[in-house]
Amino acid sequence: MVGPLVNFVWKRPVLYMAYKYAANSVARLRYGLWRIHPTTFVRRPAEISKDLITGAYCYIGPGARIPPRVVFGNYVMLGPEVAIVGGDHIFDRVSAPICFSGRPEMPTTTLEDDVWIGHRALIKAGVTVGRGAIVAMGAVVVKDVECYTIVGGVPAQYLRRRFTCKQDEDRHDAMLRRPPHRGVYCRPKWASAHGDPHGLQPGQECS
Repeated sequence: MVGPLVNFVWKRPVLYMAYKYAANSVARLRYGLWRIHPTTFVRRPAEISKDLITGAYCYIGPGARIPPRVVFGNYVMLGPEVAIVGGDHIFDRVSAPICFSGRPEMPTTTLEDDVWIGHRALIKAGVTVGRGAIVAMGAVVVKDVECYTIVGGVPAQYLRRRFTCKQDEDRHDAMLRRPPHRGVYCRPKWASAHGDPHGLQPGQECS
């Protein structure tokens, strides 16, 4: 029953966008997220601070934990169970246990345009992940990530550049400088097994 329904909605862009708009509205009401862009899609369940700011066409996977003072650019994707943590306890106050030492002001965490954070990655609060960067699944990011780099490991280390040459990065930058625009989404994995109404074969994720 799920397969035919998914294909029916997927073949009709108006229905699919109506579904996403309804889901976004539910997320706004459920979490009080009045500063996220209307095109941002939040998968439940999640723990998200009400002051979250996002750009256009962002995706937040299920199980996300996002504290105060987090800002997304456009096209940011968070895989399942991504967490932004740390920086929320004073630990160097002499003669007082940590639990009674108070909390410092939460630093601002920034995920710039077109950042992809993989499944169960941890991001230390206050870090900036540069535009176009990718954080591998399970990575622990404790310092800023340069633009268009792929990092992974514990703690996260440089793996390689996302693109093979500077010219490609410049072309991608030019695209990101344009007003945000909707493209063709990848199909959900749970829908691919039922075949793709746009001509893709089962298991092929993107058009």
